[in-house]
Amino acid sequence: MGDYHILMRFDITADARTVEEAVSTRAGIAAWWSNHTELVVGGSDHGRLLVSFVDVPRPFEFELRTSRARVEYVTGGFPPWWAGTTVRFDIAPNPEGEGTRLDFSHRDYAPDNAVIPIVTPAWAQILLRLKGYAETGEPQPFFDF
Repeated sequence: MGDYHILMRFDITADARTVEEAVSTRAGIAAWWSNHTELVVGGSDHGRLLVSFVDVPRPFEFELRTSRARVEYVTGGFPPWWAGTTVRFDIAPNPEGEGTRLDFSHRDYAPDNAVIPIVTPAWAQILLRLKGYAETGEPQPFFDF
């Protein structure tokens, strides 16, 4: 486990429940990240999340964990360049206006991980799709195949 974290903040003109559902349900995740998403709920606060992408031999594997105002995707064995990392969404009322503040992080990279310069701008573009979906209700998956 490393100590490098990708950090981003978005203010979203939608209520916290809408944002939480967008990052914690199959339909929500499929609407902004990849329309090929599977979620098997294992309890009220966890599940198994599989997200597929074009030209990738198998789905990305995550354990989905939810708690009050936080949703995490803990990476499994695939992809190997994300092993040991956690994608985190901290959801709270926007202290500066209407809607919701989303603090995003993709945590625990080794600082020399070669995918960081690729993943960082990709997350920025993908999270803008999340923001758009939460604000309009219109699905706009970044990976739509």
